[in-house]
Amino acid sequence: MTQLVPTTLPVHSQTLGCHMFRIRLLLRKGEYILRSANRQLVNNLTEYLTKCGRGKELPAVMKCAYCALKMECSKEGRDCHGGTLELPEYKDPGVRPYVTFSAFLQHVYGNNLTRLQELIFIGLMMGHKQLGLVYCAGLHREGQLMIEALSPHFDVKAVCCDQCRGPGGDFTIDHDRKFDLYSRDDRKMVDALNAYNLPMHVSLGLCIEQDVLFNKHSQVPVTNFAVQDWVLGHNPLAVVYTTYQRKKYLQGKGLPKEGQLRRTRLQELIVFGQRAGFKSISLGFCNGVFEEVRILSEILKQYFIVYSVCCKTSGIDKKQQNTPYMNPKAAFESACNPVGQAKIDNKLGVDLSVQLGICLGHDMAFETHTLPPTTTFAPKDRVLCHNTLTALYSGARAMDVDYADPRPYEVAKRYVDAEPPTARLDDLERGASAWI
Repeated sequence: MTQLVPTTLPVHSQTLGCHMFRIRLLLRKGEYILRSANRQLVNNLTEYLTKCGRGKELPAVMKCAYCALKMECSKEGRDCHGGTLELPEYKDPGVRPYVTFSAFLQHVYGNNLTRLQELIFIGLMMGHKQLGLVYCAGLHREGQLMIEALSPHFDVKAVCCDQCRGPGGDFTIDHDRKFDLYSRDDRKMVDALNAYNLPMHVSLGLCIEQDVLFNKHSQVPVTNFAVQDWVLGHNPLAVVYTTYQRKKYLQGKGLPKEGQLRRTRLQELIVFGQRAGFKSISLGFCNGVFEEVRILSEILKQYFIVYSVCCKTSGIDKKQQNTPYMNPKAAFESACNPVGQAKIDNKLGVDLSVQLGICLGHDMAFETHTLPPTTTFAPKDRVLCHNTLTALYSGARAMDVDYADPRPYEVAKRYVDAEPPTARLDDLERGASAWI
């Protein structure tokens, strides 16, 4: 697992390192994970937990994709865990920037940034001068486009994953070889990028096997820009958006045919899980893809025990974390809770943790605190319908931004500390809407 240690914040690295190792290895027995089919049962279980206190456990059932409470954690701050999910990590200076900076971008720019724009902003806010990029040899063109897009802002060190190149140098899809590399815990690609000693890694188009290995062995935070899908143009959520594909998988006809080399990301996920002997998986998702996750859960439960954990779990008020509201006039806004999602997955003891649509920045916090192997099914792009590569192919975007404008970075500094500021925000922030 990796460490979240931003280069721009004063952190005692030895103390923080010990702290991060402890939170990876220790599971608090007081974390009760609940799910209910109706409001009254949730109330009864929450009341029971409050009375019985810590030390007793209930069966872990977490399926937010089927929540009958209509996401009250997000809308009203409902805590289905009865206050038992402790989250001191959000006061850790090594974790906070990855959480608050992501929320800050939405606070200023709304849902108008592509994933590429968010990636550049987060890197600059963290003060990174360099970034690492790993990409699949089958997406060489996309890898080069990514380098071109990032190079004006960072010194990009890139590694091409050529594990599936044939003897003649041609790229081939070899599923047996990919799984063999996973089984041997091969670290060739991740070690090549680790050798540069960079502050942050970006992955593009990795197969699930290499994605799991890279997340496991990277020495720094990893964010996924795009995943591999050889059938749907590397846009894996098309499997639920397209009626034909959706019906086929829901009817149990989604497995690849014998000898089929080109597979969807969903087929890759199912086959990989089966070959690895996994019995249970968890979908850590953004509430913005609630419907997509429900459909994927219906498909995947044909093959695995499937849990799903929403990003708004615990219903934390953003003000409690000194995290900016997207709408300053709102009476309540629930904070994303990637560390909570990770802790729930740890408690569930799943074999594989799958990210779906988690905010850039939050995905790194989630991956860092998750004990099971992790992979990404689909990264988030609010503008491009989660088809992130479109930004590279066409330059598509909803708005132009000035990365050199100092004002967003000045305001972001307000949210470095865990405690809310006592003074009212000045005109700099109140005029933020004028920037866009």
